[in-house]
Amino acid sequence: MSTARTVARSTTRLLGGLLSAKVLDFVFYLILARRLGVEQFGRYTFAMSFTLLFSVIADFGVSTLIVRETSRAPRYTRALLGRGLVLKLGLALVTLLVTLGTSVATRSSPDVLALTAVFTVAMLLNSAALLFENLLKSGNRAGVAGMSVVAQSATALAVGVVLVFSRAGAMGGALAYLAAATVHLGVALVTSRDLWRAAAPDEAARDADSTAPPAPLLGYLALLREAAPLALSGVFIVVYFRIDSVLLHAIKGESAVGLYGGIYRFFEAFVLLSAAYRSVLFPIMARAADGPAEALGVLCRKSLRLHLMFTIGVAVFVTFRAREIIVLVLGPDYAPAAAGLAILIWALPGAFMADTMLHLLAAQRRQSVSARAVAITALFNVAINLTLIPYFSYLGASATTVASEALSFALMYMAFGRSVPRIGLFGVARAPLIAGGIAAATMVLLSPLDPGGAWGIALMGTFAMAAYILALVALGALGRQDAELVQEILPAALRASLRGERRT
Repeated sequence: MSTARTVARSTTRLLGGLLSAKVLDFVFYLILARRLGVEQFGRYTFAMSFTLLFSVIADFGVSTLIVRETSRAPRYTRALLGRGLVLKLGLALVTLLVTLGTSVATRSSPDVLALTAVFTVAMLLNSAALLFENLLKSGNRAGVAGMSVVAQSATALAVGVVLVFSRAGAMGGALAYLAAATVHLGVALVTSRDLWRAAAPDEAARDADSTAPPAPLLGYLALLREAAPLALSGVFIVVYFRIDSVLLHAIKGESAVGLYGGIYRFFEAFVLLSAAYRSVLFPIMARAADGPAEALGVLCRKSLRLHLMFTIGVAVFVTFRAREIIVLVLGPDYAPAAAGLAILIWALPGAFMADTMLHLLAAQRRQSVSARAVAITALFNVAINLTLIPYFSYLGASATTVASEALSFALMYMAFGRSVPRIGLFGVARAPLIAGGIAAATMVLLSPLDPGGAWGIALMGTFAMAAYILALVALGALGRQDAELVQEILPAALRASLRGERRT
């Protein structure tokens, strides 16, 4: 339980910041969606999605590689970070040229080209900030890393409100994104300074340590060779996360992109939770990979169990309440996208589990295996999008995302099972699926009590969550250990209060 508590506490602290940031982001996107209208919001969404297609060039897998190696050899942190920053500077110049060059070559309108330029600079600043955030997470200061993201989101909202209400349009939103990225880098840099300013080990310490230096320290080419499979995976992940908006823009126009962009924000908000959990767990994965294979198997089984219990519950509820959620949050103009959200939300289980499998393989230094799996998924995604979007628009894009995430997970799960005792996936998924069915039946049976609007969403959500949790307890998927773990990650004052009430 010690590892579980460490992961749970760090993840909770990080999530506290990320959820606060996501609330601010959601308010910002809500303002954009309502003030800009469907077509201008579609232009904004397209420019951002187009820019993020090139995010992998800016990082090239360097951030993941640095956190893996610093987790295994903390005394080389300063040297590894220095290598990473030099490489990121060179990659930033390449990214800027490629992104703007591609935008010009594809004859983007002047408005889209200007948005792309601003988004690209912001993306590069966020990429640099990731290196310093990873230092904080590896140093058990995930809460501080979360606060850097809160600062970013608060800046975006504050600047965005001023610019958008000043009729700056989509460019106002992009400039707010740039200002926020600058703050993000500054906060991450300052809060991690004690970690990256630490003195390098002296020669005597190096001689006394028989551990060979990490491969990235042998030269920049060695770092790039190690990072290349991760970068390739990143390329294909970006393709099947972002290409749908680009294809929708080309085939169906800005209105379709605006509707899809609205529902995709819901999906991205939940994917952020998976990223937070994995970013805390990845250093533990990297260290566990040097031990018995069973250790990684346990991490895998527990992660998949947690992912499925969370995502299936969310997917069931959103499927039944998609229209009410969209109208409440985005407004009636986005109501036609409700069916798309009901489909897209089922990409969550595959997305959560695929992300964990990719990083488990990276922890084993088998990133080339995950790269092949993600490449196959990306090709599948593009082919199915090209087939479905002309006929079903954003509904086809939503269905393709669900199928792509499931395929990506399946391929990496099978590859991981060749080196680690196979995880019984059916045994892990059985209880959440049954509990999800019970939650769905509860919402149907109690629907006459639905008052509609925000109160209806809250009431049905309470009924569904209660039915889901009780079903998981009855099926043995949740037990005393889980309750103790939840209590451990609560704030100290609240833990003391609960214990006092129990004694009373």
